[in-house]
Amino acid sequence: MKRAGLDQILVDLKDSDPEIKKLAAKALLADPSCSDQLITSILSDADKPTSDIIYDVLFDNEHDFPAVFHAATNDPDPELRRKAVRYLFRRGMFTTEQGIKWLGDSDPYVRRRVISYLFWINDKSALESVIRLALKDPDPLVRKDALRLAGIWGSMKDVQFVIKALEDPSVQVRMQAIWALKRLTGEDFGEPVSASGDEFEWIIAKWQGWWELMKERI
Repeated sequence: MKRAGLDQILVDLKDSDPEIKKLAAKALLADPSCSDQLITSILSDADKPTSDIIYDVLFDNEHDFPAVFHAATNDPDPELRRKAVRYLFRRGMFTTEQGIKWLGDSDPYVRRRVISYLFWINDKSALESVIRLALKDPDPLVRKDALRLAGIWGSMKDVQFVIKALEDPSVQVRMQAIWALKRLTGEDFGEPVSASGDEFEWIIAKWQGWWELMKERI
């Protein structure tokens, strides 16, 4: 890329008009000399509106920018972290090891997205880590998603973790735990959705009683 052309692109990226910023970002990516290092350098000095446009253009570009989006998974902005994780999954660059790491993200939406992606890459080796981390998650929707994953991927050895979710403060999480237990064990002590409050507690008690009898055999 010629210096004069790059200078003009850098000027245009600072323009107040979002359309000019977008055109400048596309012009930057169109040049074959453009690199992850150059983009990272520009992003490090860009204001929020400019960086948002650059990331949007990168996201839709036909070329891959793994280094840029891996760095973005550590950005303070949770929306950008969500976009980065989605980009890496969509481009086939999402790994089990990274997913487990991102289960510690401060944003619950990121954590839920990671659980979904771990399901889609179908790597069952992640299951125990997902269960151990996500069932302690402060967000009930994350805990519920983890139980859904456990019910699909899990086996009898995972019952020891799922059974603990019957004590969860969220009714929805406890229901998901019951459905997971049904799939893992083949046992059925009643349908929680149609149950009254007392019936629901009876179903939970039956599962807990069953576990007391079975846990030494599993």
